[in-house]
Amino acid sequence: MFRIKKLTPELIDTFVKFFDGLSFDHEPHWKTCYCNFFQSNDTTEEWIKRSGESNKLASIRNIYEGMMTGFLAFEDEKCIGWVNANDVKYYIRLENELKDYVKGKKVALTVCYVIHPDYRNQGVARKLLAHAMDYFKYEGYQGMIALPSENSVKKELHYHGTMNMYLEQDYKEVGSFHNVKIMYKKFI
Repeated sequence: MFRIKKLTPELIDTFVKFFDGLSFDHEPHWKTCYCNFFQSNDTTEEWIKRSGESNKLASIRNIYEGMMTGFLAFEDEKCIGWVNANDVKYYIRLENELKDYVKGKKVALTVCYVIHPDYRNQGVARKLLAHAMDYFKYEGYQGMIALPSENSVKKELHYHGTMNMYLEQDYKEVGSFHNVKIMYKKFI
């Protein structure tokens, strides 16, 4: 059985060790991201030049400041998965693409799932999504946005979650950009 914990400053070491322990053989440049990409407003060229160490430090700073949070999945004491989930306002890189869907609303976003290879296809991402939905609904959010990739054949590129995950939870498609669908789940 999987347990899920909200990422807090007390779990930073667990978060970092989880990312450091993954090989990312399928997409080696992801090894240096530390799930910081969408919280960064660097241009693509600037982002490519960033080091893993600078991204790790930025993520740590953002966790302490509350700008980066999400949920970690555990089997016993082993961290086996992660979803980057927070108020949409903290995803600076997506501001222009999402502004029409969040006007005047308190909306959360799940943007990246990272599941340990030994635990993929076992429902970990779905459990992380369900937990995030419960959490943000309890916190008074009006809804959540998800950004699954359109028509991705490579399973590894489903790091935003799959369309089926969101359709199972009654998310509705409300738009798209750059080969990404914008899905919305209304709470109230």
